[in-house]
Amino acid sequence: MKKAKLFLLVTLFGTVATQAFAVKGVEDGSKFGTGADSIRCLESLSLYNSYYTIKDYNSAYDSWKIVFDECPQAGGRTLYSNGSFLIANKLVKETDAAKRQEWFDLLMKCYDQRVQYFGNDSRYPEVWIRGRQAIDYINYSGKSEAEVREAVLPWLTAAVEAKGGNADADVINAYFQMLTQQYLTDKATYQESYVDQYIKLGEAIDTRIAKQDKYASNYELVRGNVDQMFASSGAADCTTLSNVFGPKLESMKDDSEKLAMVIRLFKRARCNEEETYFLASQYSHKLQPTAESAAGCGYLAARNKEYSQAAKYFAEAVDLATEDSVRYENQYMVALLQMQLGNYTQARISAYKAASYDKSKGAPYILIAQMYADPNHNPYPNDAILAKTVYWAAVDKLQQAKNIDPSVASSAQQMIEQYRAHYPTTEEVFFKPELSPGKDFVVGGWIGETVKARD
Repeated sequence: MKKAKLFLLVTLFGTVATQAFAVKGVEDGSKFGTGADSIRCLESLSLYNSYYTIKDYNSAYDSWKIVFDECPQAGGRTLYSNGSFLIANKLVKETDAAKRQEWFDLLMKCYDQRVQYFGNDSRYPEVWIRGRQAIDYINYSGKSEAEVREAVLPWLTAAVEAKGGNADADVINAYFQMLTQQYLTDKATYQESYVDQYIKLGEAIDTRIAKQDKYASNYELVRGNVDQMFASSGAADCTTLSNVFGPKLESMKDDSEKLAMVIRLFKRARCNEEETYFLASQYSHKLQPTAESAAGCGYLAARNKEYSQAAKYFAEAVDLATEDSVRYENQYMVALLQMQLGNYTQARISAYKAASYDKSKGAPYILIAQMYADPNHNPYPNDAILAKTVYWAAVDKLQQAKNIDPSVASSAQQMIEQYRAHYPTTEEVFFKPELSPGKDFVVGGWIGETVKARD
């Protein structure tokens, strides 16, 4: 009898002891908990990792949820990055609205809990976590635009301010999307800050792209998105830019970086006729000449009809440029100005040089065609029939422009049809056998082009 009582007491003691030492990690703050609960945590963690590795996400979720609820520090930060994926995987497949909301709430809890336990992580701190949370909030909350913006803009702002251009590309994109929505709701209040943020963000992204690592293409895509959102917002109109930067320009006149930023912004918005743009270019060119500042001075000289001086500035811009696209733009302006000055031979040389910087552009060839067809520079002023051969040369250039550049094909075709009406007639060719269709003919004078005679 005494032995039976002793056995019962030992059994009861063992049960109580086991229960006393079975504590979940969420309760005692430990990584795994203690006793049976620690065993349950370790087993669930192992199962979740195994299922996740083989992409059996439904099975992985069940074990993951045990770890998430009972020992939230056991899986490290990966528990939460994988967990947000597992929850989102459930959420997108859910058709019931109420259940979708439950999944969404759990998704947000996953981020909040990660902040609670791993918000001090040196590599992925709270601001980074909130940035990722903002993306999922935008994608899955189902709330109105205003509600989404109110919830996520503080998170995105903190993430971008902390990391700048090194913030995740999609976080930067979402941040500027929210700023654009905010600006469109109240332009008067947010106009200046919106423009300022566009400038700062653009510079940060450009710096990030310059690293040319494996993520560069992501940031290049975001750069394009940001530019497109800004352009579509209407904030980039010339009046707005002048109102924002005009009063500040005097205080910037000794800061080459700020002046360069203003010049770039005005150029992107195609505001190269604004006094603020001209003045910024002049200040900048005195401090530190660049292709952009030289071009700005060139546009000012051209506006003042100082075409020779303008051509010199644009030629300087070509020399200072580091990219062929910028060289093309400025060299084409040199050709236009030399044409305006009547220096057709030099203008043609400049047009060909511009074309060499961007072989996809048809505009230089259209410019040459226009010069060929100019009656004031016709090489045959005393021969009305030969004078018409310049249109053969002009049409050849227009056809070349049309073949390489779809963007000018329509206008080039219209000019071709106009110029064809001026070809020598059959009756006129009778008196000029050298103009018989199919023969090579050299258009003389400054043109000097060999063409095929045609009717």
